[in-house]
Amino acid sequence: MTLLLPKLRRDQTSVARHPIKTQVLSMGRRWGKTVLGGALSLGCASQGARVAWVVPTYKNGRPLWRWAENTVAALKKTGQADVSRAERAMQFSGGGFLGIYSMDNEDSIRGEAFHLVIVDEAARVPEDAWTDAIMPTLADFDGRAILISTPKGKNWFWKEWLRGQTPNEHVKSWQAPTAANP
Repeated sequence: MTLLLPKLRRDQTSVARHPIKTQVLSMGRRWGKTVLGGALSLGCASQGARVAWVVPTYKNGRPLWRWAENTVAALKKTGQADVSRAERAMQFSGGGFLGIYSMDNEDSIRGEAFHLVIVDEAARVPEDAWTDAIMPTLADFDGRAILISTPKGKNWFWKEWLRGQTPNEHVKSWQAPTAANP
């Protein structure tokens, strides 16, 4: 049984395929950030990668969790995936893992190691959660981070977005309005 993921639009695909380690997406509210992040996170986890989806609060993770749980339901039935609602985590038969982590308790992610971390509504996550708790989880696997958010003032997310606007080998940023989603 294969995992059926949504088809990404051309602009989403160009972000998904870009090789840079840290991607910063400052997009409008309905651009398709969660679809992009969800497809990447489940796609990577189902192929054996360890993936974290980080949200500002526990409640922010509910929409992604419901979507992910429905998407892997067929794999769960065939024993190719184990789903823990209590932990909001999925383990795939090939060794991959997807877990949702809330930054209302940033200690919950400490000590973990990931190939990919997606920080949803990153502008609402405290800067020290990003620098002290999330970034170290990428060290073991030289992992990638995708910071997705709608802007919220000139905070650390904005600074990372600005850094990605200048040519460098570590960060690239994108911006698009909601209207870019047909």
